[in-house]
Amino acid sequence: MKDTRRFYKELGNLFYAIASADKKIGPQEKKKLDEEVQFAWRHYDDTTDRFGSDRAFLIEFEFETLEDQMASAEEAYQSFETYFKDNKAELDEATRKRIFNSARHIAESIHRINIPEHKYLDKLKKLLKI
Repeated sequence: MKDTRRFYKELGNLFYAIASADKKIGPQEKKKLDEEVQFAWRHYDDTTDRFGSDRAFLIEFEFETLEDQMASAEEAYQSFETYFKDNKAELDEATRKRIFNSARHIAESIHRINIPEHKYLDKLKKLLKI
């Protein structure tokens, strides 16, 4: 992958879109996001930022930035979708499945997946072709 910085930033957009689809982000969703970064993405590759931190933490940084800006879920999702369409050749099936599973885990973190989250997961599944 050429630009891991942008990749992780766009994952932050996607995960924010899923978590904020119902217009509220609960502590369970943030906890699940942190777990996904720790367990699914931190060891995805070996890239670090200029301070030596794993680039995967950009996912949480982007998520928090969007939350602070009260960005719309749709804008965040569209950003990820555009990125994916431009870079899909670089993302193998295993990575696409990892993306979807993380998104689903965030949606499931509060009892069950609600209708707005379900719509984004359906769109994402079609987009990723998994």
